[in-house]
Amino acid sequence: MPPTTITYTLHPTPSHASSSSSVLHNAVVGIKAHLPLRNLHWKSSSRTSLRTIQEIDIDLVDLGEATSLRDKNTSVLDSPLVNMCLVVCEDGEVYKSQTRNFIRDWLSLLAARRTPHASLIVLVNPPNSSADKSGKTVWGKDKGVLGKLKADFNLNLPPPGVNDPAAWPELINKLKECFVTAFDAAILEREDEVKRGEAQRVMVGWNFCTWFLLKESLAQSFEAVNLPEDSLIIYEELEAAFIQVVKEQNLSWFGKLGATGPRDDSLPILNTTMKPYREMLRTSSISVFDFRVYLFARQGILLGKLGRITEVAKRGQWFVASLAKRLRENEADLAEHFIESWTYTACMDIVSKCDQWARLERPNNDYSGLTAYESVRSELLDIARIQVEHLGVSSGHLPSAYPFQPPSASQPASSDVLFDEASLVSSSPSSPVVPTDSFSTSRPQISNSILHAAIADRSNFFALYRDLTHKVIAAYRKCAKNLSCIRPLTNLLGLAVILDQWEEAYTQAQELARECQELGVWDRVVKYVLGVALKAAKKLDKGGMEWGKLAIGYLEVSVRETGKTGDEDEDMLLKEVIEGLKKVDGAWSVEGHRLFSIRLLGKETKIDHNEITIDVEVTNELHVDVENDRVEVRLDHPHPGGVIVFSAKEITLHPGINLIRLQSSTSTHGIYNLQSASLFLGQFSFNYDLKDSGKSVIIRRDEGALGITLRMPYDIKLTDDTLMVLDIKSGQIDLREVRVNLTSLTRGVGFILEGAKRDGTNLALNDEGLITVGDIRPGETMTISVPYTGLPPTDYMRAHIDLIYSTDKGARQWMDVQTVDTGLPLTINVQDFFRPDCLLSHFTVSPDDKEILRIASAELIAPEGSGYEVESCRKQGGDPIVSVANQPLSFLFKIRRKKDGDPTSSLSLRIRYRQVDEEIRSSVTDVLRSLPPSSRASIERAVCEILADRSKWRSYVMGESLEGIFCHALKNMGNSGLAFCESIKSVTLPEWRSLEIPVDVPQRRLLTAISLVPTLPPSTLIYQGRPLAFLLKLSTSSQWMGLPSELTEEEKIQRLVYDVQANPEDWIVLGKKKAYFVPDPEKDVKVEIVLLPTRAGTIFLPNVSIYPLHSPDGSSELQAKVQGVLCESYMENAAQTVRVLPAKKEVTVLVPAPLPGGVPIGEQWDGVRA
Repeated sequence: MPPTTITYTLHPTPSHASSSSSVLHNAVVGIKAHLPLRNLHWKSSSRTSLRTIQEIDIDLVDLGEATSLRDKNTSVLDSPLVNMCLVVCEDGEVYKSQTRNFIRDWLSLLAARRTPHASLIVLVNPPNSSADKSGKTVWGKDKGVLGKLKADFNLNLPPPGVNDPAAWPELINKLKECFVTAFDAAILEREDEVKRGEAQRVMVGWNFCTWFLLKESLAQSFEAVNLPEDSLIIYEELEAAFIQVVKEQNLSWFGKLGATGPRDDSLPILNTTMKPYREMLRTSSISVFDFRVYLFARQGILLGKLGRITEVAKRGQWFVASLAKRLRENEADLAEHFIESWTYTACMDIVSKCDQWARLERPNNDYSGLTAYESVRSELLDIARIQVEHLGVSSGHLPSAYPFQPPSASQPASSDVLFDEASLVSSSPSSPVVPTDSFSTSRPQISNSILHAAIADRSNFFALYRDLTHKVIAAYRKCAKNLSCIRPLTNLLGLAVILDQWEEAYTQAQELARECQELGVWDRVVKYVLGVALKAAKKLDKGGMEWGKLAIGYLEVSVRETGKTGDEDEDMLLKEVIEGLKKVDGAWSVEGHRLFSIRLLGKETKIDHNEITIDVEVTNELHVDVENDRVEVRLDHPHPGGVIVFSAKEITLHPGINLIRLQSSTSTHGIYNLQSASLFLGQFSFNYDLKDSGKSVIIRRDEGALGITLRMPYDIKLTDDTLMVLDIKSGQIDLREVRVNLTSLTRGVGFILEGAKRDGTNLALNDEGLITVGDIRPGETMTISVPYTGLPPTDYMRAHIDLIYSTDKGARQWMDVQTVDTGLPLTINVQDFFRPDCLLSHFTVSPDDKEILRIASAELIAPEGSGYEVESCRKQGGDPIVSVANQPLSFLFKIRRKKDGDPTSSLSLRIRYRQVDEEIRSSVTDVLRSLPPSSRASIERAVCEILADRSKWRSYVMGESLEGIFCHALKNMGNSGLAFCESIKSVTLPEWRSLEIPVDVPQRRLLTAISLVPTLPPSTLIYQGRPLAFLLKLSTSSQWMGLPSELTEEEKIQRLVYDVQANPEDWIVLGKKKAYFVPDPEKDVKVEIVLLPTRAGTIFLPNVSIYPLHSPDGSSELQAKVQGVLCESYMENAAQTVRVLPAKKEVTVLVPAPLPGGVPIGEQWDGVRA
């Protein structure tokens, strides 16, 4: 960017014989020696943060040499922002007669230019001047311009040849301040012009290009002062404005799409000097193509200055893709192969410019972003390479067959698809394949000399294509994108086949096949590579170990091939490959090989002598037998340690489907998902990930065996530690040496195993950190409580239970994952009503949206020694009440203060409840377990249908028994239904749950009782529109202030405000409606107010609100002492109404009549009222 101009003016005018000329010359030279300006801090009123301008190049010129012309479409720095006047004046008379007039003329000249600027006047006195000796300046007590400015400085500048750095900092700092001030004013003025221009966009005659140049001048101004971030923001806003214009389909300011220039396909896109872009914008003759190129180039250059090279490359990738898609719509108007040529040129130019910026010295040696840049750089090179490939296919240098891709005839519908590998295959920007007569013979040719020479000569094309492909591969390797190297490597392999380079083709095929196997690329690429390898091996007569390295790939190809190939040694070759795999040294595995496939049979497991068995179907895709050493299938449950392995040994797999039964000795229960399977040939294994198959197995335990349940405690106190309860039922098994481990599967929650207790006794941990329980006899149930820390993010907590025990048959393991609802099924709200003698607390208990609760009681308990006594509105011991979400229960308690006791103690609200869903579920589960397994399934399905429809069992909430609900639906199910109905009569309901929460009695409440009473006699009639006198009485009570009960000194002087809030449709307050008062519990405040009823009818009295008065000039310390006090108020006669009668309507008229006798003329006389 060009330097910024600062002007100077010298007075008196320099002459060779004058001593002042030497002083002024030295001053100018000294100022230039301290340029450029550095570390300028700009805080604009239109921006939130402080900007630091690191350095500005300054061109210090004479005022007469600086231009006074101003163009609003150029940078604000094109005209001088700072004008200095260097004055030498030692005599007061000279100042009055010459210097002052000169400064005034100089200021008038600057003002006439009408440009934002700052004026700086510097008084330069020669060394050892008389002014210095006398200690006085020429200013004295002058109040003129020079006197007001104080000349900014009064410095003794160094004589010629003397370099005194200490004399200059103040002047340079003042110069920087003036520059920042003028720059800020110029920017604000230009921003206002931009806003005015944007506001006129809907007006006739508004031009987007003109407005673009105006706003771009801001970006140029920021760039000129080394603020590229602010400049980039302007260009991004301009891009957003252009997108909005495109959406509105209003491109009347632009020409056609463009891209028809003679060199448009070969011009670099990150160079704004190759075309007169700004001149085309001024004349509104720029095309959409040129505009988008210019806008992207400006953003790219700024990003390059900021060192954001990766962003330049990413934006360039998106820009090339989107503009190429737009050009595709008008391809018939472009030069032949224009899109390929322009895309190639653009990508190569972006890579070239970004490489230059990457080689520059990084600030603070920060090279962190270059790794990401290498990734995008490799993709840009690959885009350019594929354009060359398209040109090769179109010109006949490459075959139109795999692995080479012909130009695509269509573009995908999605406009945001970038040039990734998939899109390059199907929709890369290229010329469509059309008949030769589809285009006119006069269609222009591309101007890119490199591509033109490659199209014309086959050897040039192969050299260019090979060199570019090697660059792409090297770039991908550099950023570790090995998978992306597969396609260019395949293209190189195809190129070697075209050129009959079989030795090179065989070597490349081996390396590529090995890399494909490592990366797991089993697709068309592998098939082609292995085909080339076999062809090259045949041509070169290779075999043995080199051929054996391709064994795994050959098996994969053999699986995909259908039928026999005609090779008589095919079966023998397959057997040799299989036998060779068995002899592999060391563990070696292949993931997802198509040689085998495994399918799980059945949805449930079977128990045989405490062993769980499952059946699987293994398919051998080859047409020869394969003898496996071992087959394994793993079932997974989403929790730690939830993997069960089923296996079978020495299995011969015949061609096709084979049925195999696998076994496992681990005991578990639940729904397990099929995770993976493995088939072993010696140390070589074929592994299969089967999670995506969606197969699951239901594993059931013997109901008479061990059972464990994790639950919340029946009695919960929010003040106690959080606990989980583990119920262990041994069933019919004698458990010995029982150890338990609990693992939280919920983030943020952990079990404290050291705190586990049994019947109040702590349980120890063994060396493995497991809870040592001991022995549990058959039929015994043991309850263990385990504390936990943290809160689950939801109402549910999942835990993995692992129990290890010993039996007569050896060690066994019991695993399960259970989910516990830790949330409370109810919500409690409280509303307090303060009265001088008591506190009325209204508690509302409402279930959750889908819950139905049976609430037995609700008690508000005052602890022993409390300073309160509680009285319940509802008698205890009544029948339980059913509550639903839309019908909450209310409990009202009256709290009174005692004369003694602790008033700061908390109360406890205890609620006993039971969930109706839990009642039904527990009852049904107990009855189903009592039924024989043969008849349980049908009864369970029928019961589940009833429970799924809430309307079928809603009558249970109303008091109907479970027998009446289920027996009607199960009466036709024979003896099983009758047995269910008979058993459910005597079922035991679950225990009542209790929730106890602390309740703090509100403190620091200043209560005000309000009474608004009319002063009229009771029999007085009240009419609409007639004012009424009311007495407002305010009684303050400190009963609920806590300890101490009396008001403190600060609170006594705290003023409160009463505000009569009258509905204007009912009342009008005449006179003062709001005032402050000082509360005094010993004395009531009485105020008379006047209200005027505005309508007839029964009207409620106005409401009166009370709140504290915070004086703006009050002491902050005083306010801090009383800010904890809350004002409570209530109206004693809030329900009182006033009966207002309609106003009387009357008309006054004058009736002419003779005066009565004796009444003199002119005396007042009442007229006749009608």
